[in-house]
Amino acid sequence: MTTFDTHAIHAARRRMTPNDARLRTIRVKTTRLVFLGGAALSTLLLVGSVIVRGVQGAAIDTSKLVQGDQFVMDAPEFVGNTREGKRLKVTGLKATRSISDPAGAVRLEKPKLETADGSVATADEGIWSQDVQTLSLKGNVVFSRKTGERATGVSAMWTSDPSVLTLEGGTQIVLPSGEAATAQSLQWDEAKGAVALLGNARVTFNNGEATSERAYFDKETRTLTGMGAIRIRSELGTGAADRYEYNTESRRLRLTGNVTAQLN
Repeated sequence: MTTFDTHAIHAARRRMTPNDARLRTIRVKTTRLVFLGGAALSTLLLVGSVIVRGVQGAAIDTSKLVQGDQFVMDAPEFVGNTREGKRLKVTGLKATRSISDPAGAVRLEKPKLETADGSVATADEGIWSQDVQTLSLKGNVVFSRKTGERATGVSAMWTSDPSVLTLEGGTQIVLPSGEAATAQSLQWDEAKGAVALLGNARVTFNNGEATSERAYFDKETRTLTGMGAIRIRSELGTGAADRYEYNTESRRLRLTGNVTAQLN
C-alpha cells in the first residue's frame, strides 16, 4: 500500500508564495486555451473536409472550366447596376473570358439583358464588361418592353451610365398603339422612357406616314415628334414642314414651321 506524507504536502502548500500562485494560474489558463484551440481547429478541419467533399460530390468537371487560354462557363449570370441605382441582369448560354485577363470582358453566346424596369434585350452574341457595366450585342438583336414596345436591329450597345440602349442597322420599332417606325439607329432611354429615331426616320401611322431626319417618342405624352426635312403622306394628301407632332392616342397630326400641303 502506498502511503503519502501529508505533512510534507501541507508544508509545500504553506511554502507557495503569491508569485508561485500567479504562475500556477497562468499555466492552468494556458493549458486550457491550448485544449480549446485544438478542439476548435479540429472542428474547422472537419467542417472543411465536409465542404470539400460536398463540392467534389457535386461532380464539377473542372477540366471544362479551362479550354485553351479561355475560362468557360455554362449558363452564366452577371448582376450590374444602373446610374439610377437599379439592378440589371445579364445571362447567356455560355460565357468565355481570357485566362490572362481575369477582370476583362466576357464573351457571351445568346446573351440576354433584363432591367429592373422591364426591358429585355437578346441577341446571337455579346460582350459584357463588368467594370464599366456595358453590354454590346450583335446579330438578330431584339429589344422589348413590358409596356409593349418592340424593336429590332443588327447590333446594339447598352450602357449603364446613362441607362441607354442604342440599336444600329436596319432598326425597326413597333409601338403599343400599332405605329411602326424605321431608322438608321434607335436609342432607348431607360430612365426617361423615351425613344429617339436617328437618321432617315420613317413612321407609319393609322392612315399615312411621315419621314424626317430624326423623330422622338415620349411614353408619358404618347407623342411622336419629327424634326428636319419633314414629309407627310396621308389619305388627305401630302405635306412638308419643319416639325410634326403625332399623338398616338388621339391620332391627331400637327405640323409647324414652313408648312406646305397639297390635298387630294
